[in-house]
Amino acid sequence: MSKGNILVIDDDKDILVTTEVLLENEGYQCFCIKHPDASKPILNKKNINVVLLDMNYVKGYNDGKEGILWIDKLQTEYPEISIIPITAYSDVELAVNAVKKGAFDFILKPWDNNKFICTISSAIQLNKIKSEKKKLEEIQNQLKKTHFNKTNEFIGESNSVKNIKKNIEKLANTEANVLIIGESGTGKEIIAKLIHANSDRKNEIFYRVDIPSIQNSLFESELFGFEKGAFTDAKESKPGKLEIANKGTLFLDEISFLNINQQAKLLSVLQNRKITRLGSTTEIDLDIRIISSTNKSLKELIDIGKFREDLYFRINTFEIFIPSLNERIDDITILSEYYLNRFSKQYNKPKLKLNAKIINKFKKHSWPGNVRELMNVMERAVILSDGFTLDIGQVFISSELSNQNKQTSLNLSEMEKKWILMAIEKHNGNMTKAAKELGLMRSSFYRRLEKYGIK
Repeated sequence: MSKGNILVIDDDKDILVTTEVLLENEGYQCFCIKHPDASKPILNKKNINVVLLDMNYVKGYNDGKEGILWIDKLQTEYPEISIIPITAYSDVELAVNAVKKGAFDFILKPWDNNKFICTISSAIQLNKIKSEKKKLEEIQNQLKKTHFNKTNEFIGESNSVKNIKKNIEKLANTEANVLIIGESGTGKEIIAKLIHANSDRKNEIFYRVDIPSIQNSLFESELFGFEKGAFTDAKESKPGKLEIANKGTLFLDEISFLNINQQAKLLSVLQNRKITRLGSTTEIDLDIRIISSTNKSLKELIDIGKFREDLYFRINTFEIFIPSLNERIDDITILSEYYLNRFSKQYNKPKLKLNAKIINKFKKHSWPGNVRELMNVMERAVILSDGFTLDIGQVFISSELSNQNKQTSLNLSEMEKKWILMAIEKHNGNMTKAAKELGLMRSSFYRRLEKYGIK
């Protein structure tokens, strides 16, 4: 495997041959041309890391002005590539001026081979750093656009919702780490996004990490990243989720799924504010705000030794509790109207209205899936509707779930399992549609299948 790709530009054929032999013997791939005019196709296709550039190409001129112009041009079009001018010993002043213009270093003819290779190696490293920084910025910018293009509202007028909104206003502009507690489907991610959107980091990235979807064996590589060659399949270097979130807000969704070993590694990062990629010895400074969520009692997990108390206090500077939907019945009407308007616009059915029978039915339902379940119910109802008013027969709520108050068991795990089975049955075993129905990512959905032994 090549150590890097080098483009050599020199009108002296002997220089090209000598350089190519030396570099390829050292494990580099070398491309040689006689004039910069021919460089663009190679630069665009060959992933060039370093350009070795002669400073003069017109016979009779040795002032290096051509080389300076080409350094400016290459710097503008390919800012990640390291440029090293080649010049005669008598032109040291020209070489220094080239460095001032942005060249990485200079090489004097005739050169010492060992020093030559050391210079190339250092230039490769700089190119690697610049290229990875560019890739990281591209990832962050794309994620920022995704976040900013989405409208996030926490809908409701109940006292509990008003208190949550007041707390968001108070803590958003602080650097306090926040723990959001609530059942699945209550809107924990929306709260996290609202905190970020009202903080001093609002123009930086908001990055969600779905903890349950991360395989134990991939935890470190996913969170901390890795260098090329760190393990068998590490064919390219990759930033971890913590590095991607740098300068912004990291949302650790369902943090209770971390095992004790993973918790220790995360705690170390949060304490030291530094990360090291797998296969690297270089520490990366970390500047992020942590928002975590859980649908379980972390205090109970601490009592039975499944969650570290020191990590709990680290992530829980401020705590927000989101009540379940059946604990804020007063918000059911406003939520139903909100989703009716949203899906009526989406499916071009603007004349649809809610009737009192539907609202009454909604208020009697226990809503084990919380707001997410209500949203799905409203979307189905709008899709199925043909008239001006939603018919109660078009609003699907399972009779089994509607009568949950009559069931002997209200265990959340059992209810979740039944909900999953119902979704699978409804979609005739189509797991992709079942996961979408439940508002789950495929990885989270399959993790739950494994958890409950559903095949």
